[in-house]
Amino acid sequence: MNLLLIFVDSHHADDVERLLDESEVPGYSAFPNVLGVGRTGRKLGTRAFPGSSTLYFVALPDGECGGLCDRLKALQQEKGPEEGLKAYTLNTMEVL
Repeated sequence: MNLLLIFVDSHHADDVERLLDESEVPGYSAFPNVLGVGRTGRKLGTRAFPGSSTLYFVALPDGECGGLCDRLKALQQEKGPEEGLKAYTLNTMEVL
């Protein structure tokens, strides 16, 4: 099992959700208004550092991450690297 973590600028969250729906993932959890600091700068939801990110958790069976990751790469190229779209995978095991 793989856990895909997707970070995106909150104003592009709809693009990621559309992509997840089109990819027919079995389910995901979304965490809106994630604050922090990264390569695209500070997103702290303040006047000095406006904005936030949305974090998605997507659990996928082994071997099913590649197609979704390819679609995320295409979205990143379309939006540009400054829009803060990143994805990471973790090897995980379902325990319950």
